[in-house]
Amino acid sequence: MTEKQILSYIFFKYVMCFILLYFVIDIVGLEGWGIFPLLFAFLATKDFVQGTRLADSYFKIRKNRNK
Repeated sequence: MTEKQILSYIFFKYVMCFILLYFVIDIVGLEGWGIFPLLFAFLATKDFVQGTRLADSYFKIRKNRNK
């Protein structure tokens, strides 16, 4: 993967996280907690964690490459 692809993937993960969180807040406000808000909250958390881990790895590799 190129650097641009990795950064795009990180950005995509965070965008998906915020979109899913928006849906969770909207659905919970309308209907309360159900299966879909729980599923969306789980997926948003998963995307956030994956994006953060990938960003951490990217910055560690970039830091070591610049030494």
